[in-house]
Amino acid sequence: MRPRDAAALILLRGEGRDLEVLLGRRLPHLRFMPGIYVFPGGAIDPEDRAAWGVESESEALPPRLLKAARAALRETWEETGVLIGRPAASLAAPDSATAIEGAYRASRLTATMNLLSYVGRAITPSHSARRFNTRFFVVEGVHAFGEPKPGAELEDVGWHPIGRRPPDPPLREVSRFMLARALALRAGTASAEPPLFYWKGGRRIGICREGFSPPAAECGERR
Repeated sequence: MRPRDAAALILLRGEGRDLEVLLGRRLPHLRFMPGIYVFPGGAIDPEDRAAWGVESESEALPPRLLKAARAALRETWEETGVLIGRPAASLAAPDSATAIEGAYRASRLTATMNLLSYVGRAITPSHSARRFNTRFFVVEGVHAFGEPKPGAELEDVGWHPIGRRPPDPPLREVSRFMLARALALRAGTASAEPPLFYWKGGRRIGICREGFSPPAAECGERR
């Protein structure tokens, strides 16, 4: 099964022992990762491929990442009620608008794309019932607007502490990996090359440069 393009957002706030990340637990009846704590995110939809009337600084991201960034912002709002952006003095009335654009306009915010830093990419294992080719972004919590709340896919949505040991709640290995890189980017200690995280042979985890294409037997994706 070819992985579906997707995106996720790692939203951080605080420092040291007060460091927190926005997480939610996937509902137990869902087919993909039931009962698992995740960053907000989901598949890239057709509406994410066209420029929004409420976005700014779009030139900060290449087209491949720009559509993923829109999906990450949209999914974060749909799943948690949180918008990411900057206050806008005024926004012109659109001829037509998607639900996410309407939410930004109602909150008098712009979806400021240069607030998002690209973290890396992960591909769901080939043995999974549903597969995603997910690009992860990180953004500072100071740019978040709205109180986190549960939705149709996530429960226990909120700011969860990660600056303590052991971390609570526990995260899957791919989430831990992307969170660690997001924190390194935040601290200015991350390598310049974004990583690709994939499963090899159904068990072993492989990590390589994102521009490198592992054999199809290893990660099931062709660029």
